[in-house]
Amino acid sequence: MHPVRVQAQAVRVVSSTWARDSHDLFDFEATDLHRKTFTALKPAVCVRTGTDVQMLSDALAAPRVNNMCDPLLRLAQKDGSFWVDRAPPQGSSKKLWLVVRDMPNGAHHLQQGDVIKLGRFKFRVRQLEGTGEMQPELRLDDSGAVCRVNLDGEKELANTLCRICLLEGPSEGDPLIAPCLCKGSIEYVHLGCLRHWIRGRLNLSDSSGGSYFFRPLPCELCKAAYPTYVQNEADPLQPMPLVEVPWTRPPFIVLENMVRDSQQHACRGLHVISLAEKVLKLGRGHESDVRIADVSISRCHAMIRFHQGHFQLEDNNSKFGTLVAMKKPRLLEPGQGVSIQMGRTVLSLSAQTDLEAADAPAPLRHGTSSGAADERQLRLALLNRGSGGARPDGWGTEYPGDAAQLPREADE
Repeated sequence: MHPVRVQAQAVRVVSSTWARDSHDLFDFEATDLHRKTFTALKPAVCVRTGTDVQMLSDALAAPRVNNMCDPLLRLAQKDGSFWVDRAPPQGSSKKLWLVVRDMPNGAHHLQQGDVIKLGRFKFRVRQLEGTGEMQPELRLDDSGAVCRVNLDGEKELANTLCRICLLEGPSEGDPLIAPCLCKGSIEYVHLGCLRHWIRGRLNLSDSSGGSYFFRPLPCELCKAAYPTYVQNEADPLQPMPLVEVPWTRPPFIVLENMVRDSQQHACRGLHVISLAEKVLKLGRGHESDVRIADVSISRCHAMIRFHQGHFQLEDNNSKFGTLVAMKKPRLLEPGQGVSIQMGRTVLSLSAQTDLEAADAPAPLRHGTSSGAADERQLRLALLNRGSGGARPDGWGTEYPGDAAQLPREADE
């Protein structure tokens, strides 16, 4: 027999909005937070006007979202369960981000294709390998472009100069290739010479389990991007990688940098990190394995560890949080809360099976309310319960909360 799912009667929503509007960030250490608490008994849409957050029914939300409010998220109800989804209209609503520090055990099990947001920076999980002999797939925007080697042209290229070493003709196992759009006397280069030059530019080494940062390099003359692979007509089914990268020891993760930074990441690239003997650290500090020089990043912002066959993402009490993009509507299980960030607002949602429990005040996990604020919220909840509890139109009483006094991060 299948276990009977306990149906939620309501959803308790606590909204926290940062007073500043800066790069869609939320400051988890801020003291100037605008807070409200709602109890939803039916489908609703959460919207924001300035710093004021409201919950509206579906019928009232459509005209106000288009003209007056910014949509945050939608609470849908199906088969007696509540679901969190993007607010209508779907095409214009912002992406919903799950707050990692408020997840069960304070960690998120990473999957291939996940998008991670640290401060203003985003990374996509391109590859996860726990065991085996698989190596990183170094494919980016060029979709695996291939440079072909024509073996029949060796005699024709016998007197052709390599533009790097200036030696004539191909040698055994080291053909002359035309990897870019250059023509004339600088068209051809030895495969070995080009590999040596690229390896020096990428600063690849065999230390740290084969961890490195890979980015596509363009020709310094014609600016065309070099191909990912070189294909020999003698073995067309086994193309050779243009760049000879070190062997990466599993378990390892491949993160694609999605934000261009003129100081560090002039183009998109791949962070290949081995977790064989360490925990992956992401942050602004020099000890970080993936270093991001930006003010929105804490010195040790987040960590990724390989534990019991899973890659776990953990937030290190960072100032602007560690987030994971929500891919699809999320079911609200009774007893399991979730925090979702949209720009400068964080909504903490929890499904309740008891209406009295839904009216009881509870602080957000990422903030600790002051004693006066807790006492004020408790009195309001008792007054609301004494006057009849939930309103007949399906909405609980809403009340603003005071700003939380959060401790500052030690390394900031």
